[in-house]
Amino acid sequence: MSEFIFKEQANTSLREKVTNDLREAILNGDLAPGARIKEMDIAEQMKVSRGPIREAIRQLEREGLLVSYPYKETVVADLGASEVQHILNPIRFHIEWYVVRTYLNLMDDDFFAKLQAIVDDMHASVAGGEKNRLVDLDLLFHHSILELATERTVMLTWQSIVNQIRLHFAKNLPFFDHDHMASDHQALLDAFRSKELERIQAAIVAHLGSDENLLCFSR
Repeated sequence: MSEFIFKEQANTSLREKVTNDLREAILNGDLAPGARIKEMDIAEQMKVSRGPIREAIRQLEREGLLVSYPYKETVVADLGASEVQHILNPIRFHIEWYVVRTYLNLMDDDFFAKLQAIVDDMHASVAGGEKNRLVDLDLLFHHSILELATERTVMLTWQSIVNQIRLHFAKNLPFFDHDHMASDHQALLDAFRSKELERIQAAIVAHLGSDENLLCFSR
């Protein structure tokens, strides 16, 4: 091997564990939107130094899950209706619609079977009251569509917003019509199977407009 030397991994591993624990607490709703993130308290509870906590906070800021105010405090991000409607949903629509119309020929029987299995699992999760799994399956459905693309930008864009979408779910899941979440994805899948671009575009628009993305904010 050349003279290049890899960095030690111990601290990185600890940082990742701290980051994952914080992220999970936010996305599960254990840390509500607007909740203050106190470095010292978290460090004491996790039995770690404040260094990994600071690194985790910076990472979660990049993911859009935390917001830090200069000389003040760090809080869990709170997505409003305007951000969902005018920023996240348009991004979701454009990347998904691009992938569908560009890679429609790659939607074969295996692809449809994969999406159908996800939708079936969504219905099972609704019946079993597994709300968090329902969210995971919802995002997996859309991730599976975007995986068709060969352009790295597609998945990088998705990865840059997916945790904010999860945050939206975490905040509003109690208000969602869970049966509708599952049936709405079946309608999307049926549109994909038709291979009719006009129908598919209408289905995606309807999905992002009715997939509980805004209705919950009127509660």
